[in-house]
Amino acid sequence: MTHFPWRPRFVFGVAGDLTDWSTILPARPWERVTPTIGGSRTAAGGTPAAYVVRRDYNIRLPLRLYETELQNLSALFEWAQGAESFLWYPDATVTTAESAYTVYLESPLAGESWTDARMAGFQEVAEVSIVLRRVDGYAWDLDFFGC
Repeated sequence: MTHFPWRPRFVFGVAGDLTDWSTILPARPWERVTPTIGGSRTAAGGTPAAYVVRRDYNIRLPLRLYETELQNLSALFEWAQGAESFLWYPDATVTTAESAYTVYLESPLAGESWTDARMAGFQEVAEVSIVLRRVDGYAWDLDFFGC
């Protein structure tokens, strides 16, 4: 079997009952999403004022999955939608402690529905995008293309 780079690996659950799942296909390039909580106003005189309570550094990860893998994704969602953290290895072939990120699932959250979309030209594969946030709050230091 070919081992593609950027095949995500997820480790979740409680000690003694951990689920360790790697996707078969690589993820598509991720996107950074940086929501902020705060506000801004401009005074009548034109002077701006703003405050930021919190800034998150999220990553939108488009997963490519065979239909048989959707069960594994559902199990991940069941765990993570309970506000539980889990480990994400961006590349399943690199499993050092430094290559793992402890993350929260930011989307889909509990109460949100999710759906899989078929890839054009490759109908056997479904694509589901998830959004992850690092537990430590730091910005992502990943480079998909290694430039």
